[in-house]
Amino acid sequence: MCLGWALAVSTSHAVDFKKSKVTQVVNDVQIISAADQKQKSAGVNDVFTMPDILRTGPASRAELVADDATVTRVGANTIFSFDPANRTIDLKQGSLLFHSPHGKGGGTIHTGSATASVLGSTLIVTTTASGGFKVLALEDEAEIKFLNGLKIKLQPGQMTFVLPGGNAISPIIIFRLDDLIGNSQLVKGFSQNLPSLPLILEQVRKQQGQIDSGGLEDTGKNVGDDADSKSVKVIDLNTLQQALDGSFKYPEGFNSAISLDAHINQSSLLSPSIPTPPNRVFVDAPFLLPGNLFFTGQPFTGFIGKNVYVNTVNAAPLHVNLSAYAGLREFDLVAADTLSIGGSVQFDGLAGGPFSILFSLIGGKQILVADGASIRADVANFNWASPGDLTFNSATVRNAGANTSFRLGSDLTFNNSSVDTAASLTADVAGDITLNNSSLRSDTMILTSSGGSLNFSGAGISANSFANFTADQSITADNSSFYGNSLVFNTKSGSVNLTRNYIQAQYLSVDSGDGILLDGSTQVLNVGSATLRAKNLATVQSADLSNIALLNMTANTITVADSTFSASGSYSFGTQTGQVNVNNGVNSGQLNLIHDSIGAVAITSASQVNLTSGPSSAVGIHSYAK
Repeated sequence: MCLGWALAVSTSHAVDFKKSKVTQVVNDVQIISAADQKQKSAGVNDVFTMPDILRTGPASRAELVADDATVTRVGANTIFSFDPANRTIDLKQGSLLFHSPHGKGGGTIHTGSATASVLGSTLIVTTTASGGFKVLALEDEAEIKFLNGLKIKLQPGQMTFVLPGGNAISPIIIFRLDDLIGNSQLVKGFSQNLPSLPLILEQVRKQQGQIDSGGLEDTGKNVGDDADSKSVKVIDLNTLQQALDGSFKYPEGFNSAISLDAHINQSSLLSPSIPTPPNRVFVDAPFLLPGNLFFTGQPFTGFIGKNVYVNTVNAAPLHVNLSAYAGLREFDLVAADTLSIGGSVQFDGLAGGPFSILFSLIGGKQILVADGASIRADVANFNWASPGDLTFNSATVRNAGANTSFRLGSDLTFNNSSVDTAASLTADVAGDITLNNSSLRSDTMILTSSGGSLNFSGAGISANSFANFTADQSITADNSSFYGNSLVFNTKSGSVNLTRNYIQAQYLSVDSGDGILLDGSTQVLNVGSATLRAKNLATVQSADLSNIALLNMTANTITVADSTFSASGSYSFGTQTGQVNVNNGVNSGQLNLIHDSIGAVAITSASQVNLTSGPSSAVGIHSYAK
């Protein structure tokens, strides 16, 4: 998404690459020896040594990690190698994501007809049809040095094209960071999050703030893969999908399979009663969903039907045996229209294969799950995706393998339901995410509502490492429990309301585009350190803050009422004026303390608050002008 363009000048340095270890492989990834051109399938823990060649196929990707913690992610249909003599990355086609410790990332990129030196901590490089390439900066500055000595600088959320010849400047485009991280497989298509993901999310928040304030305006246009020195190509999604549908070569028998409904009530996907023929399983060649804009250009491998009904006649759980496909890196169960799960089902056999498989349930229009159903797949990556809404009523989703993800174009709702996954749980939806008396358990958790709100009521959230909750509008949590080493709540424009909850974390961060309400009635806060930031009003009421060792809160106006501070804790409050008002109503722009106490000692005077120039880690209550 392009918003505008600007130009800057700077300097850059190069970095030396030698070898990297393969940490994740999805589908077809090959390493070709530079010495004898022998080819082998890449596996986890393989070492990719320069100047060998790495090649990925359709719907494939790989992650490499070097000794200095540099992460290289390789997208689909990519071919690249590295020349250690002149420290040049030869990107013949495709896309790469680099993440390195600050100040070390990048190198000289060479494509078909362009060469330039690129430096940045987290950036994406993608070839273009003309032989050049484009560079996107995600969380830090990226510097580009051209062959003629000219240098330009990209800020986070900016991109530009290196044109054929490598000597010409094209416009710098501001793109939508939230759209990128929500849709790019280079960012979200791996089992482990990028180390820099929190920094990228912070840049997303800043950019959204600029859009909300009118500093940036979304043009609604999509950047293409071509440019000149004065302009860039823009594309229309409808035109793109039509072009893909017309030029894509579908496997034989696909049209018959996608035009007929399928009923899966038996363990084998090849059972004649599904019905088959026609052939419904396509694993030798990928396929698209014709005319589906939500899955524009996304290839699938696996089972396809028009409407697919799973376990519509069995009272007992249905075991679907997928062991015949365990040798694949991806297997998708795809309905062109509606995928309907009518009862409990367990997908077996995929965990025993040689690869970390991606198993997806795809609804071209919608996924329906029967009340009380249990759905289980113990795989490396268990993915649900649909443009429609998805509701679970008294249902369970289980994955003892590793990661579970939800990607929806509408709402995601859990009523008296649960999701339990061994590693990462992610949900990226365009609508609301709602949990009513439901639980989510994982090692790491990222819930993102890009166009709606997050709502927790009687919910139980448990994340061993960290949980990040982001909403375009508001976040509301009532009578819920949150466990995690790090808990982050972030809204772009709406408020964050946390009432009557149990929160236990080493670190708590709340960042609101509007206001914060922390209502501690029957609430327990066991938090090592907390940072709360609101654009307008932050209110804490009836809260026991004595278990928070370090608290920093900023807002235009802050009110703390009927609450208790610890005599040994450190509390800093930044307001518009930094002034303190005690037991005298609420004054705008000030820190208002109403009927509060430090331990058993009542706060009756502003003299009990230390006036400082900024946040302080010293014991006591501190007020400052932010």
